[in-house]
Amino acid sequence: MKVIRLAVAVACAIGLGLAPLTAKAQTPQTASDIATYVVRPGDTLYDLAERYMVRPGDAQRVARLNRIAEPRRLQPGTTLRIPVRLLRTEPVVARLSAFRGDVTITAPAGPLAPVIGLVIPEGSRLTTAAGAFLTLEMPDGSRITLPSQSRVVLDRARRVLLSGDIQRRLTLEAGRSSSVVAPAPTPGSSFIITTPLTVSAVRGTEFRVAHDAEANRSTLEVVEGSVGARASYEASEILVPRAFGRRADATSATAPQALLPSPKLRAPGRAQDEPELSFDLVPVDGAQSYRGQLATDAGFVDIFAEAESEGPTLTFGSVPNAIYFLRLTAIAVDGLEGLPEVYAVERRLNAIGLAPPAGLEGVDRSFLFRWSDSGEGAASFRFQLAVNAEMDGPIIDEPGLTERQISVAELPDGVYFWRVLVTRFEDGRASEKWSPVQRFQLGG
Repeated sequence: MKVIRLAVAVACAIGLGLAPLTAKAQTPQTASDIATYVVRPGDTLYDLAERYMVRPGDAQRVARLNRIAEPRRLQPGTTLRIPVRLLRTEPVVARLSAFRGDVTITAPAGPLAPVIGLVIPEGSRLTTAAGAFLTLEMPDGSRITLPSQSRVVLDRARRVLLSGDIQRRLTLEAGRSSSVVAPAPTPGSSFIITTPLTVSAVRGTEFRVAHDAEANRSTLEVVEGSVGARASYEASEILVPRAFGRRADATSATAPQALLPSPKLRAPGRAQDEPELSFDLVPVDGAQSYRGQLATDAGFVDIFAEAESEGPTLTFGSVPNAIYFLRLTAIAVDGLEGLPEVYAVERRLNAIGLAPPAGLEGVDRSFLFRWSDSGEGAASFRFQLAVNAEMDGPIIDEPGLTERQISVAELPDGVYFWRVLVTRFEDGRASEKWSPVQRFQLGG
């Protein structure tokens, strides 16, 4: 079974603030700190230092580490261990692949205007305001997505010339993140996300990391793959498998616990035709709240809206007609977010609303029935008036109307019910929808 390693370290909350912790201060030396090289015929330690090390003089440090007496005479086939910090690197391009809303990017040289494809330099801080989203993507397809009100720093994006190891390191200072990491190209490659409480080092998996700065608490949820987690005060690593999560605060870390199952959508094939998008979910046992995200793509690179609710109904604002993707999760009482479920959603606005009937001035017992509608394409209407709420045997049934009103004369006293059907034609398709039935009373 493939195991992805996650080192979790917890520091004292006093004075912690939002300052990121360094991996060196929290964790013992890991494989990503050391690069290995198999000696080839003709290699000397001095030649390797000249080609691959930051300073040629570091050859002596590598000789001492590997107990090499003759740096000019290396045995082919032997393996050298070299601290990564001594090796030359080249930048790995990280780009802004998607963003929505108020996104701020502050590079070491100053602010950058967000545009799709923008190269993000090392040391840049990326922030999403309320209702904003962004996705940062690496050349191998690995990516990290930030939802609303989150902040991350791209600490390192480098390729080690000697080994080809790809090193990516980010600090999540506040908010939430969702990451999809491609399989590591070399054993020493790394994709690390830190928070002020944790260090998450992963390869080839999908996971979420969040940090609540106010509560000084971090969470990890594993969607795909497995993660080994170890707090600084724990003697051994704990395996966090797929569909499990873990929480850490300044004094303790929980054992891995099962994530809530993914919520199911009621009537998943129903087109969203009202001005607001509304989704009814099947309740999940143990859920404190529910979260939904809308994206233009099934991979959720371009997320553009998010909603949360304590009940199993999620509501979003109006969006243009299109096919979208909805990702649903349930959130447990302890704050761990559960497994996701994704649905394709058709947005085809076709809404209709009724106004109260109005008497026609100067015309006895005559009334004007009016309505309004919203949507794209040409629309026609069918008006019905009945004496029962079931609309059985309507006394007036008038189809093919193009105006959004109709007058009815000589109505006797009584209780009436009326409704309107809108038929909308768009892109060669017709869609129909009845308004709610409205009641009105004439006379005592």
